[in-house]
Amino acid sequence: MAPRFDSYLQVITHADKFPHEFDPKNPDEVHHAIPFRLHPHIVGRVLPSTLPPLIEYNDAQNPKPFDIVEGSYVSFAYWVDTFDKRTQVMEDLLQTWRKQKTFNVLRGWRNEIFPVYGDSTRTDNVAFVIERAGTPLFGISQFGAHLNAYVREHDGTIKLWVARRSKTKQTWPGLLDNCVAGGISYQATTKDTIVRECDEEASIPPEIAKQARNVGAVSYFTYTDHGLVPETQYTFDLELPRDLIPTPRDGEVECFYLWSLEKVRETLLNNEWKPNCALVTIDFLMRHSVITADTEPDYIDLTYRLHRKLEFPTPHKRKDAARAPFVVTSSCQQQ
Repeated sequence: MAPRFDSYLQVITHADKFPHEFDPKNPDEVHHAIPFRLHPHIVGRVLPSTLPPLIEYNDAQNPKPFDIVEGSYVSFAYWVDTFDKRTQVMEDLLQTWRKQKTFNVLRGWRNEIFPVYGDSTRTDNVAFVIERAGTPLFGISQFGAHLNAYVREHDGTIKLWVARRSKTKQTWPGLLDNCVAGGISYQATTKDTIVRECDEEASIPPEIAKQARNVGAVSYFTYTDHGLVPETQYTFDLELPRDLIPTPRDGEVECFYLWSLEKVRETLLNNEWKPNCALVTIDFLMRHSVITADTEPDYIDLTYRLHRKLEFPTPHKRKDAARAPFVVTSSCQQQ
């Protein structure tokens, strides 16, 4: 049985556990992750255990696609200087590792491409795209959208719809989850992601899902056996009609519960939630004055820890430059 938490701060620390400062004397390899650089930016982090296969692959290519300085940094070689070239280099590398079964994480290949930001010459700031399953190997910053679906009872009290993840899920099977959540793939918007996932995961009709309100974001940096996971989750709230019952549709969710916020608090401290979804739920409880500054001794620390400042470039739109053309040059881009 997972250990119970004594505080909400422990719940957050369970998710946001990548060190804020490196300790060179600490043998844990997370303290020795080196930057994946793109010009002035750090677009990811690479663990020491990823370097030997990367060096082996790089040495077998002509010309070499990466510059690798062990203990210092990884970057693209000088000739890998466009969106399409960077995307193709990453696609070729990951497909090779997938074929050779170099990393277990690539067994969960999703055929989803995620944007990697850091090219300010493009209006969308996207430097390249990468298969989602490969992002932890390079510590690529990911973005998702999570929905808090709730019901307001006649007496004004709020109940929250909580999902139970399918026991057949590759990641975090059987744990509690936000009602709807999904990663934001390349060229998708946050709202599009919510509407799509509402339909696929919970059978919530689009005309209702479109009423969801973007209310903020939470950010954190964690790691698993598969690698490094810096993430930002856009948070949405949606008040559902009392007669609308979310229903599992795509096999991602086993069932839904409609719980009082006191029950939700209890399950958070009982360590029953997928870690990042627990953060989204704590944020909901704070915004709805269930967790307050007068009753929660760690209130300010909770606020800080829910919004970790990550070192990676972020999404933005520039209106003063023409968009670079998107040319399909790899099977990854065609998915």
